[in-house]
Amino acid sequence: MDERKELISRLYKRQNGLCYVDRQAINLHVHAVDIDHIIALARGGADDETNWALAHAACNRSKGTRDLQLQRILYEFRQHLQKYTAGADEDSAGRSFTLKQALAELRPNRIEAGIVIRGSNIELAWQTEDGKPVTESYPLLLDVSTPPAKSFVGMIPFRCLHHDEDINPRSIADLEPMIEEFYNGNPQLQPSLATITIKSNEGKAPILVFDGQHKAAAQLYARRERLLVRVFVNHDREKLKETNYRAHTKLAQVHFPQLINDKVGADLFKEEFSRYIEGADPTKISEDVFLRKSVQRVQRSEYRSYFGNSLRYEVLVGKAGAQQNKILAFTETVMPRSTRYPLSYDTLQKAMLDLMLFLKPAKETIDVTIPYRQLERENLIRLLNVFVEEVLANGRFDLNLGVRRIEEKLEKDPQSIPDSHLRAYRICRKAAMMVWCEELRRAIRLLLSTRTRYKIANWGERRPLWAQMLDEDWQPIRKMIQAIRDHKVWGESVNQDVVAAITSTKQKDWKEILLKGTLPGRREPLLPLLDSQYMFQAAVER
Repeated sequence: MDERKELISRLYKRQNGLCYVDRQAINLHVHAVDIDHIIALARGGADDETNWALAHAACNRSKGTRDLQLQRILYEFRQHLQKYTAGADEDSAGRSFTLKQALAELRPNRIEAGIVIRGSNIELAWQTEDGKPVTESYPLLLDVSTPPAKSFVGMIPFRCLHHDEDINPRSIADLEPMIEEFYNGNPQLQPSLATITIKSNEGKAPILVFDGQHKAAAQLYARRERLLVRVFVNHDREKLKETNYRAHTKLAQVHFPQLINDKVGADLFKEEFSRYIEGADPTKISEDVFLRKSVQRVQRSEYRSYFGNSLRYEVLVGKAGAQQNKILAFTETVMPRSTRYPLSYDTLQKAMLDLMLFLKPAKETIDVTIPYRQLERENLIRLLNVFVEEVLANGRFDLNLGVRRIEEKLEKDPQSIPDSHLRAYRICRKAAMMVWCEELRRAIRLLLSTRTRYKIANWGERRPLWAQMLDEDWQPIRKMIQAIRDHKVWGESVNQDVVAAITSTKQKDWKEILLKGTLPGRREPLLPLLDSQYMFQAAVER
């Protein structure tokens, strides 16, 4: 025992009193501590004091079979991830941790590489952090595409690499398995992709990584010095962006997260649309004409998708006056499913965005369309924020409690789930939300029609938010959301027939529950209706 105490004392002093894993202070009078290998014996680590370290017992025992060095790396990654996502609260527009932030944290002193093209070779020159000059030469490869793609492949030092957020802003939240893969010495099977733009045969330029960010970041955390990269030289960036977009959507086995899909599609659309309207007479051009006549026939289907991407993305990251959209603070934007957030991006898109936005290119001229697109965007942001305020924010939905096994927890202990949390969770289920959102759209259209807010009477049919809405219109809309929130069905925990029915993932079941007041397959009304007329009446009578 004395020998162990002496060893702990020596390691404690060597580590300046800090845990090897989380680098937080150890109090030997309070904290349980473990001694373990820094580098696992299986990886060549020595079985002596030079390869031992002191860690909080909780840090060591949570690592499983990993050694302390890997556990320290993963802890560091989690800290960085938390640093850039912890601000995603109710006032945040979203959450993102990308290769850019990882490089900034681990390699803050990066540089542009010096470049010289000599015939069929390209030379890169840089200085190491201690000032040592390095020059390496790579053969230029010519891809026989049209136009030809010139590139080179090399083991490029991280000191010379940067992230191309414009082509691919994808986050790297789900990185831990890949860090462990590279830490264990497994090779990189495919190169990451990057681009470099040089204006003459000599000069400096950043090497911008746009694909393979996960493998790049994982090797960065695993403390590798270089990354295997294919670098496109002076290639059309818009062409690379379009190609990369298709690679991660139509052609991919692993797709872009949908929010990133919308961002990239929005960028592609705005680039071409800006060229179209620049210098043109706004009284003679339209969204419809742009997509039918300005875009090449083979690209029209893609650009119609980009058009929808653009409308959605501008709402999600936009503002209504000074008010930022709050919905992303409660939406999973990276993974297909979440144990924490009540909304998936897919649900938000299909149930709210696509129902409320006019996704068809307008035939009206641009001078008419642009102001109404702006109104539509601001109105939808405000509507989403009212929903957040009345259903999710101010402690109504507890992100720490999340959504995992809510119904199971409720069955075991009806008091374990607060009523407001349960209601928010159920309201945000996709099948239910698709039904009540459609009814909300009809109720809003009815309200605005009766108040003659539409410039063209039939706009309300397909353009429910193309309206000059006044402050006095928002109070009844808020009442509609409150009527949805307060409906009996969301808080039901006693009637087991109802509880079983509302776990349904079928829209047809929810149409029976909300629009007929019956349980699926039954005739007798059991619940009050929650249709557009109910919402409208609640808005004007409350």
